[in-house]
Amino acid sequence: MPKKTAAQQDAERREARRRARLQAQGRAHEDKVDEEADDAPVRPPAVPFIQRIFPQSPPLAGKPDPMAGFTYDGPLRLVVANLWLIPRNLYAGVGMGVLWAAAYILTVQEAGSVIGSVASFVSFGALVAAGWIGWQRPWLYGLVAGILGYILFATFFTYLVANDPKAAAAITTSQLATYLLTNGVVQAGIGTLAGFYGGYLRRRLADPSIRRTSSARPRR
Repeated sequence: MPKKTAAQQDAERREARRRARLQAQGRAHEDKVDEEADDAPVRPPAVPFIQRIFPQSPPLAGKPDPMAGFTYDGPLRLVVANLWLIPRNLYAGVGMGVLWAAAYILTVQEAGSVIGSVASFVSFGALVAAGWIGWQRPWLYGLVAGILGYILFATFFTYLVANDPKAAAAITTSQLATYLLTNGVVQAGIGTLAGFYGGYLRRRLADPSIRRTSSARPRR
């Protein structure tokens, strides 16, 4: 058995004296509990499921405060703020909405063809681009693009049905309204999610820590 060093012997004597003092004070049990608590593994805090899919990402660097100049402080602040932001980036909301409508109309007209498939990707990409361009509030511009684009599509679709005798005889006004309303709600939800993803993707790609990690990886 190896001989203990003088430092180890001093440490053991100090520990023995400490335990004797605790035992004399009736605190030996507390000391044991504290040691067991120190030895117990510390579990990391649970991460919500949504944060596992979309980890936190910092805002875009070099961009001004999107709410600079907004002074309303009434009870409808959130609604008014969204309405105030929309005209600050018309290209994100209106421009991508028009592009979505054109691509979606082409998707319906050329369904089953290569052109229709490409147009389908373009329509979804327009909603993602709305969030990418609309850095002030990505989900809002995705929603605006989805709603505006669908209004344009619904107008065009209604015009086609009204000028087609066979289609007008096969579908009633209530059925047409139900179809357009249901599909419109779905497209508004898709626009909101796609816009959020576009803005999130832009922030993640611009995150300095992500870029440093990518550049630090060895190239094969």
